[in-house]
Amino acid sequence: MHQIILIVCIAAVLGGVLLQFDDGQLYLFGFKWPSKCGLYSRFGVKCAFCGFTRSFSAIAHGHIRQGVRFHLLGPAFFTYMCLQIPYRIYALAIAPRKTNRKVMKFGIGVGVLLIVALFVNWFIYLGGLII
Repeated sequence: MHQIILIVCIAAVLGGVLLQFDDGQLYLFGFKWPSKCGLYSRFGVKCAFCGFTRSFSAIAHGHIRQGVRFHLLGPAFFTYMCLQIPYRIYALAIAPRKTNRKVMKFGIGVGVLLIVALFVNWFIYLGGLII
């Protein structure tokens, strides 16, 4: 499990670094990156993850405020993923021994809190569309 999470986190952070943002579009090595949300394209409603790719790219390039504008929780998720990388490497390095349960519970708790915050943020957005 540690390997999978490590690979996902490295891919997300590295993707943020490699993607370039210009004129409302993302580019990977000069090629336009397809960043359209299916829910938004079809129904005009943003999903809970809309803006994360642009947010990660902006944050990875040091533009924190712009990252917040793309997605309010982008900086929190980006930080969480960055912190997962050394933790997962550490957990894999001491694989035969147990990892610290307090650290593991803290990480899971923060992850659950972020996911709850993501959906609360989305429900507030959806509520604004209804009212």
